[in-house]
Amino acid sequence: MAVDPILTATEIAEELRCSKSQVYRLLCGDVDGLTMLPHLALGRKKVVPRSALEQWKRQNISGMIPRNSEKNTVDAMH
Repeated sequence: MAVDPILTATEIAEELRCSKSQVYRLLCGDVDGLTMLPHLALGRKKVVPRSALEQWKRQNISGMIPRNSEKNTVDAMH
């Protein structure tokens, strides 16, 4: 059985190279242009499964061209 490690706000801040307060803003959905970071609320403490953080990072990468974009359609015609 695979284990999905649980990360604290401090561990997430280290990985994202941001402040812990920024992580709390992400957890609340208070950062423009980014979706809320999914989490488990354990009373006042909030933790994030590693798999949820990885999925959130993939979904919030900016500047990527979607697979079904017009550019890819044009490139496929050449």
